[in-house]
Amino acid sequence: MERVLVRKVNNLSADVNDSLDFLEYDFAGKRIWVKPNLLSPHPPEHSVTTDPEIIRHVVRGLRARGAKDIWVADNPGGGLQRNVSSYIAPTGVVEASDGCFRGISETPVSISTKSRFLSEFTVSRIVTEVDVMLNLPVFKTHALTLLTGAIKNLFGIIPGAQKSYLHTIVKSPYEFAELLVDIYQSVPVPVLTVMDALRGMDGQNGPSGGRVLKLGTILAARNPVALDSVMAMMTGVRPTAIPTTRIASERGLGPADPAGIDITGDFAVIPGFKLPSTRVATMAAGVAGSAVYRLLQRRPLRNKGICTRCRRCADNCPVTAIAMSPYPVIDRKKCIMCYCCAELCPEKAMTVPGPLRGLIQNITGR
Repeated sequence: MERVLVRKVNNLSADVNDSLDFLEYDFAGKRIWVKPNLLSPHPPEHSVTTDPEIIRHVVRGLRARGAKDIWVADNPGGGLQRNVSSYIAPTGVVEASDGCFRGISETPVSISTKSRFLSEFTVSRIVTEVDVMLNLPVFKTHALTLLTGAIKNLFGIIPGAQKSYLHTIVKSPYEFAELLVDIYQSVPVPVLTVMDALRGMDGQNGPSGGRVLKLGTILAARNPVALDSVMAMMTGVRPTAIPTTRIASERGLGPADPAGIDITGDFAVIPGFKLPSTRVATMAAGVAGSAVYRLLQRRPLRNKGICTRCRRCADNCPVTAIAMSPYPVIDRKKCIMCYCCAELCPEKAMTVPGPLRGLIQNITGR
C-alpha cells in the first residue's frame, strides 16, 4: 500500500521538513534534482509556478540531511530569448534556491523509451547525472489533461523545442496523457514528490489562466501515481477520471483505487473545485479521429480587448497555426488543440472555451 501525506500548513519550515521525512529516503551524499513547475514568468501569487518559499525550505532541508549536490532546475514553456534565470525571475525561485538554481536547456541527451509513439526522448542531461528527482508540482487544473500533478510535471525534463515537437506526434488529449506516462516510465532515477498546494488553481483555463485558490496545504508521496490519485480525490473526482492517473495505474505504476492508498494527515475534499469537463475528455478518448470527436474539440479563443500582440502565442505554436494580422489569428485546419498558446499568454488573452461554446464554435466555424 502506498502512503500519501496531506498536511495543512501551520509552520511551513516544519511542515516541509515533515514532508521530506515522510518520503523515507536517505538524501545523504546524493545528487538531487529539485524539479519545480516553472511554466512561465508569473509572480507567486498567480499560482502558476511552485511557491519560492517551499523551494527555499526544501533546499535547506536537503542540506540539513547531507545532500551532496542540489540542483533546482526546470525547462520553462516557450522559446527563451535570454538567460533562463532572468526569464523566470518574477517567480522568485532563483533567489529562493540559494545558489542552487541551474540552467539545463543546453546539451540535451537521448534516453530510450518503450513508447508506441517514438523510440527515445530528448531530455535535459541532468536527469542522467542525479541520483534522485524531488518533484515539486503545483495543485492545478489543465485544459488538456484535466489536472496537472506529479506525472504531468515531469514533462519539464523535456527542453522547450522538444516539448513542441511532442505535441505534434499525438492525436488526442488521451494520447498526450499516454505520452506523459511514457516519459515518467523513462526517467532513470527514483521520483519523489512534494506538491505545492499552498495556493491552487481550478477552472477551464488552468494551468496559467484559471481561478487562484488559497488551499494552505502540501502533499508528499514516494509514488507519483498515488499522489495524483489523492489530488484527484481532493477535487471530488475518481482518480481514474484523470487520464494520466488511469493509464499509469493500468500499467501497474501505482494505485488509482483509494483502497490501495494510506492517506495520512488532513485530507478533505475542496468545496466548489471546478475541473475542466471530464465528460468531454472521457467521450473524446473513445472516439478520437471520428466526426463526433471533431465536434468535441475546442480550439482556443482570442480576447482582442486584452491582447498586447506580444507574439508569444504565434512564436510558440508547435504547428505554426497562429499568424499575426495584426492580432493573433488561428488557422482552424492546422490547430492541434495543444493549448500552448493559452498556457503561455502573459495577459490570459488566449482562453480555452467550455464544452458548449466549443460545440457552437465547431458547428458554426466561428
